[in-house]
Amino acid sequence: MPGKQPVDPPPAELAERLREVEARLTALEQKTPSTDAGESGSNDRKEPPHNRFWVLEGLREQLGGASGGLIYSGIAPTASGPVEWQYGHTAEEILELDDDHAAIVADRLAALGSPIRLQLLLAVLGGTTSVADLSALKAMGTTGQVYHHVRILSAAGWLRPAGRGAVQIPPDRVVPAMLALASAL
Repeated sequence: MPGKQPVDPPPAELAERLREVEARLTALEQKTPSTDAGESGSNDRKEPPHNRFWVLEGLREQLGGASGGLIYSGIAPTASGPVEWQYGHTAEEILELDDDHAAIVADRLAALGSPIRLQLLLAVLGGTTSVADLSALKAMGTTGQVYHHVRILSAAGWLRPAGRGAVQIPPDRVVPAMLALASAL
């Protein structure tokens, strides 16, 4: 009704309602199975998935009728905070690269084909972003040589400037960089 203010319930009624909500919450908490599978202790840590092929099964479900595909994802620490990233391709997308995309892929892989550039990339992944600090690392050579390798990695998309005399791995390249390294192990 216009002009009428709602009336708050009396404190005793609010207290009773709060007790009812707390009782219901306690009952629900007791019914919820523990994530620790019966072990005593904290529930802060997530248990690993029981099905070791959970990623494959999820991919199969997402692909639907596609003939195949791959997905890569990861969580990685960086100097500016953790990066979470996921990407996927159908098998057809990978196997039918056009000339332009094949050239980009070749350039990116070629940039990683030098042990010095791999060491630079690993150092930047580890948090060393200053070119002066990178030059001081064992077997890196002069600052000019480091800049030469930085330019190659930057042209391929693995690095980008991060202020005066510093570089970083773009967030959307952190997990792919780690994946490229891991795939060659």
